Amino acid sequence: MIKMSGLTKQYGDKTVVNQLDLTLQPGVITGFLGPNGAGKSTTMKMIVDLVKPTSGEVKIDGQTYREIGEPLKKIGTLIEPAALDDNLTAWQHLSLLAITTSIDVGRVDELIQLTGLEAAKAKKVRSYSLGMKQRLGVASALMGDPDTILFDEPFNGLDVDGIRWLRRTFRELADAGKVVIVSSHLMSEIQAIADRIVIIGQGQLLADMTIEEMNAQSLSAYVRVKSSDDSRLSEVLVEQSGIVNTSGDGIEVRQLDAKRIGEITFESGVILHELTQVQPSLEDVFSEVTDGKVEFTAEGGMRDEKYTES
Repeated sequence: MIKMSGLTKQYGDKTVVNQLDLTLQPGVITGFLGPNGAGKSTTMKMIVDLVKPTSGEVKIDGQTYREIGEPLKKIGTLIEPAALDDNLTAWQHLSLLAITTSIDVGRVDELIQLTGLEAAKAKKVRSYSLGMKQRLGVASALMGDPDTILFDEPFNGLDVDGIRWLRRTFRELADAGKVVIVSSHLMSEIQAIADRIVIIGQGQLLADMTIEEMNAQSLSAYVRVKSSDDSRLSEVLVEQSGIVNTSGDGIEVRQLDAKRIGEITFESGVILHELTQVQPSLEDVFSEVTDGKVEFTAEGGMRDEKYTES
């Protein structure tokens, strides 16, 4: 479990992470999201002591990162996958990692097979595509079979097969009781894998809830209804505390679920033609939650030109 308490990071007069209180649980895939400049990468780096907090603390199973005796066996990271020696092969890179952290070298072959790098294990990293480097980064993160794994933009460079493989891997890790944290700008991928969503903006916590909770609270979720008399039905639904908007051929209803709308329609004597639950995409929810919390905008350029840390 990762517990952040009052976690704050300032660079000069710029507060990048602001009093962040957050607990990340085992057995859950957490999607860690935020606009550019939100403080995501800074937060992840503070977890593993790559960035020192200005105030507050991060505990990993009750310990700070510096207090952990064998950190690679407690927490694995894929934060800066480009930090690889181009002159080493995948096998050499992973073997050095194993030897220097007192891990059985037999683990190297397991990870090479897991990440699909068998055919390339003897080739130097300089010949690798971005997707292959991502696979090697995942292997490095999993070397110590850690209880907690942080992945920052892990889908970069992966083809369809690689993305499907990574989805399965995340699920297997979470099902094994590990803390899995994934940060990505690919909303569709986060929506496909995450059990829980954490969104920060301008360094502050904006949302921490399950996908189901986000759908239920989103203004983008509604029920599309078509009937023999939309005008009459709209009046009845409003009387029952529904929020109704006309939308072309039909109406959009919020604050009432599909079951209740069906019952009201039947009781009103109106004939129901269509009743469809429309769920928002994660992108829709993200836009709602981060409205006004974006550092960089298409309309106005940068909101703050002094700092560009993500």
